Amino acid sequence: MNLMQILEKLSIPRPGHSEALEKTTQFLKELLTSWNIPYSVQQFPIRYHYHFLLGISILVLSLLFAFFIYSRKPIAALVMVIAVVGLLYSETEVHYPIVSRLIDKPTENIVVNFEAEKPSRELIFAAHYDSKTDVWDHIQRGYIQKLFPLFLGICVLLCLWAFFANRIEVLGRSPVSFIAGGITICYVIYAGFVFSWLGGYIFLSEQSHSPGAIDNGAGVVVLTALAKEIKEGKVDTGDSNVVILLSSAEETGLQGAHHYIRQRLKEKQEASDPKPSLVNLELLGQNGNLYYEKRSFSGFLSSFPSDPDLIDRVDSVWKKMTGVPATAEEGGVSDAFVFLKAGIPSVTIGHTGLPGLGFGGFHCPDDNMDRVNPENLSLGLELLKNYIESYNQE
Repeated sequence: MNLMQILEKLSIPRPGHSEALEKTTQFLKELLTSWNIPYSVQQFPIRYHYHFLLGISILVLSLLFAFFIYSRKPIAALVMVIAVVGLLYSETEVHYPIVSRLIDKPTENIVVNFEAEKPSRELIFAAHYDSKTDVWDHIQRGYIQKLFPLFLGICVLLCLWAFFANRIEVLGRSPVSFIAGGITICYVIYAGFVFSWLGGYIFLSEQSHSPGAIDNGAGVVVLTALAKEIKEGKVDTGDSNVVILLSSAEETGLQGAHHYIRQRLKEKQEASDPKPSLVNLELLGQNGNLYYEKRSFSGFLSSFPSDPDLIDRVDSVWKKMTGVPATAEEGGVSDAFVFLKAGIPSVTIGHTGLPGLGFGGFHCPDDNMDRVNPENLSLGLELLKNYIESYNQE
C-alpha cells in the first residue's frame, strides 16, 4: 500500500461548492470497497457558501452600524452590534443556520466501524476530506479573529458616544466627532478584513486554489490505511470499538462533525455503552515533530480544552516511538470542537511543519504534495496503531 500514491490522487482542490468534492467522496468509497472494508454513509445538506453568506452579512450589518453612528442613532447602532454577535453565535456556536441556509446541496460523511465482541471503550478517529482556499492562511486569519473582542468593545463605546453626544454638547462637537468617525471607519475596515477572510475565496481564480495535501488529505489517507490494517488483522484492537470518520464540510463550519454528533445523540445511549473518545487529525504528514492542540475553537466566540488524559496517552506513545515528547500548540478551529462541546473527550494532533512553513501556507497553493513528508505520513499511521494497542496493556 503506497500512501503517497493515494494522497497524490486525493490532492486536488475539493471545496464544498465544487464537483471535485463529490468525486472525492466517490473515490474514497471505491477505495474502501476495493479493500473489502464495509462502511456507512451519512448524507446531509452542505451549506457550501456558509462563509461567504456569513461574511457578507457581517459586512452589511457593519456598514449599517456605521451609518447609524454617523446619524447618531445609538439604539439602532446597538441593534446592529447585537445582530452581528447573534449571527455568529447562531451560525458558529449552536449551529443554527440563519443566512447560510440559503444555499445547500447533498454531501456525505463516510464512517467505518470495527466492533469488539465485548467493548470497553469506543475509539473514534476523524479527518476531513474537503479542502478550502482563502485570501488569508491560518496564521493571518488568526490575527483577524483575535481582534474581534476589541472591535466589539469599540462598537459598544461608539454606541455610548452616540447616545451621550445627543445629550452633552461637548461630545457632539467637531474634534470629538472626528475621532468617533475615524474609529467607526477603522471598524468598517476591520469588517472588510473579516469578509475577505470568510468570503474572499469567491473572488479567487482556480490557479490560486489549494490542493489540500496536508489540510487534510494526508490525515484522510492515514485513516483509510488504518482501516485496511485493522481489516487485515494487523492491529490488535482488543476490547475497543474503533470508528473511523471521514467527515465532509469541516472547512464550511464543521458541518460534517455537527451532523455526526446529531446522529449519535438521536441514538438511545445506555449507561453500559462503551465511552467514546476522539483523536482528530489535522495537518498530519508534513515536516516536524508531532503536536497536540491544547484547545479547540469554534472560530469566534468560544473554545474547549483538549482532554488531558488523551494528550498524555498520545504523548506517551509518540515518545516511545521517537524518544521525543509531542509539542503543545494553542490550537485552532477543527472538528474536535464539536465533540468536546458534546462532552466527548477529544484531542487534535498533527505535525508542526518545521522546518518549513509551519502553520502558515494553508488554504492556498502552498499546501501541495511538495509539502508532504513520507516518513511522517508512515509514522502517523504507526502512531495510531500503537495508540489503539496501548489500551490493551491496561
